[in-house]
Amino acid sequence: MQEQMIRNMDISESDRDLYMAAQLEVDLGARSLSSGNAEVAVAMFESAIQKIGAGLPFHDHLAYNLLVSYKTLIEQKLATGDASAAERLRRRVLELELSDRTAEDDSFRQQFASVADAIGLIFFRHGDFDASLQCTRKAISIKHSPGFQVNLENALRASVQRAKLSDLTAEVAPEELGRHIFIACVPKSGSTFLKNVLLSLTGYRDAFIAYTPAQFEQELYLPSAVNVAKMDTVTQQHSRATDANVQIMQAFGIRPVVLVRNIFDAVVSLLDFYNGGAFANTFFRADYRSLDEDTRTDLLIDNLVPWYFQFVASWSLVEKQQRLDIFWMSYEELIKDKPTSISNVLKFYGLGAPRRGIEQQIWEAESEKRRTRFNKGVAGRGVSKLSEGQMDRIRSYARYFPTTDFSRVGL
Repeated sequence: MQEQMIRNMDISESDRDLYMAAQLEVDLGARSLSSGNAEVAVAMFESAIQKIGAGLPFHDHLAYNLLVSYKTLIEQKLATGDASAAERLRRRVLELELSDRTAEDDSFRQQFASVADAIGLIFFRHGDFDASLQCTRKAISIKHSPGFQVNLENALRASVQRAKLSDLTAEVAPEELGRHIFIACVPKSGSTFLKNVLLSLTGYRDAFIAYTPAQFEQELYLPSAVNVAKMDTVTQQHSRATDANVQIMQAFGIRPVVLVRNIFDAVVSLLDFYNGGAFANTFFRADYRSLDEDTRTDLLIDNLVPWYFQFVASWSLVEKQQRLDIFWMSYEELIKDKPTSISNVLKFYGLGAPRRGIEQQIWEAESEKRRTRFNKGVAGRGVSKLSEGQMDRIRSYARYFPTTDFSRVGL
């Protein structure tokens, strides 16, 4: 409760009677709320705020006290099953605005926004996800704060609504957004080659929208997304379709190319990659050198292959739910006809390039093998390199995702 006393304020004689009447209602409202009578508290604070209009001194303190009273009353109404009353109160919550000089105080805005966010959480716990999202958005509109992101992500997911740019940042307006090519890829799928060709063809900036590339998981990192939001970018990341990733993509207008590869070939290529020194960036780096080849292969199957299945299942679900517009591509399609594959990616983003220009950039990328990281550039190695037992273990992971079509990865 904000209990600043009106009677001590420096106001004109003509306004004193009005403010003193409001003070009596504030006192009664505070006592009522303390005793658990939120109905009376709301009535008193609403009456007081009508007397002290927007922009006048003490208005925002009254608004805060009224918001706290709404929170208590909403909780009481929902606890008794009176959802319609809670809904009416929610609409009044959304109408509350800050308008006097107190609103310039960052700490006060944070305090006010925290109450709005708490109201959103109350609605979430009672299964009203749309109301929860609206209240959390109200909090964010008052004060962007990392502390509100958890409730926002949960409410967006549960309400099956798309994230807005204003949900995640106040630093960028929708009309300022650049164009973003995003390759969500499994490791060893030709993604570095594809990214380099697209960079050359578009002239866009190479942007990594993650906190660090050092480990296997590359979740989208909001500050990095904000940092490059106004630029035209090409991004290549090993990112599953987590709720947070999808919401960032929705907010920033990112439509991903999802690049996959035959799972058996991917394991063999990944083994080559690790044996070549890439294990140093993994959680296995302490012991990898001491393992024999079969044990190394088993390590990848048991620890990394589940991630591949989660990758495919997560993006498939996002597509089914129509949460994002997705363009699927496989490594096999890419290496079979690189110019056509790259042309199709450009078309997905509303871009184009002459075939001769595409072919020239492919030739230049392929001439820099160290940069493109193509190990062998062929398909079908997995069946010849893996044992039947190892392939059966890989196939067995599909049983955990019975509604997902894994034909894209050779199953």
